[in-house]
Amino acid sequence: MMEVLFAMALATQEPERTLPLGEVKQADPLVLAPKVLPPETADRITGGWVRRYWVPGQVYRALFWERSQPERDGICARRVHVVSAGNPSAPGNPDDPETVLTVIDLGSGVQYGPSYPEPATEARCAELIGYIGGSEGQMDGQLGALGRLTEAMRLAAGTDELPFALECDPQESATACDDPRRALAELPLGKLLSVQPSRPLPARNASTPPGPRLFVQTDAPRTWNAAEVEFDTSGPGARSWIVTVTGDEQVETVRLRSAMIIRH
Repeated sequence: MMEVLFAMALATQEPERTLPLGEVKQADPLVLAPKVLPPETADRITGGWVRRYWVPGQVYRALFWERSQPERDGICARRVHVVSAGNPSAPGNPDDPETVLTVIDLGSGVQYGPSYPEPATEARCAELIGYIGGSEGQMDGQLGALGRLTEAMRLAAGTDELPFALECDPQESATACDDPRRALAELPLGKLLSVQPSRPLPARNASTPPGPRLFVQTDAPRTWNAAEVEFDTSGPGARSWIVTVTGDEQVETVRLRSAMIIRH
């Protein structure tokens, strides 16, 4: 009986999918998509990227996205699919275009991007380039933080006094914080990398016990009243902005930090 079940399991397994390195390396995502995705999914792909991962062998990861659509006020959303193609035992250099890579589906998900300074329309979503991956359990916190950040950017672009505190840490940059208000207003949303919701510890007072403190999030993510927003390198000096936004219903503090970050 066990032998029969084992044979049935083998019969239902999908055959291993492979591609030669020459069809993956520097591939056009729209050309690669029909080779690695189901036909009904590949037909919906409008863009993507293919990148090598610098690990032993020849390992590539491809991300494909479908058409972006308005999700909510000021937010666009697009469905994405991730595929790996690799051969960890292949020589890393020189490259042989006939090297066989095994294709593995890594899953699908949704990415979100702020349409600011324009409304989230189909036309605006189609041209948007700055997206973050939505994290299960944190999506509302992430999108809420993006909404508060873009509202702070809108206010910073105006001339009225800001209704929140604005801080800037240049971190050894001679010019990054020359004009914090302008830096906030002109944050490169097209370089958006991540939004991480959090909840700062409350300030110490007379009743606070001494020593280290730990805040444990037990309620829904909507109670998180802060977020760290990270951008990829931009502007002079190839530095990255890391922005911390705090406040529950409205922005209370925005802290800009200019950092030199080397990403691989």
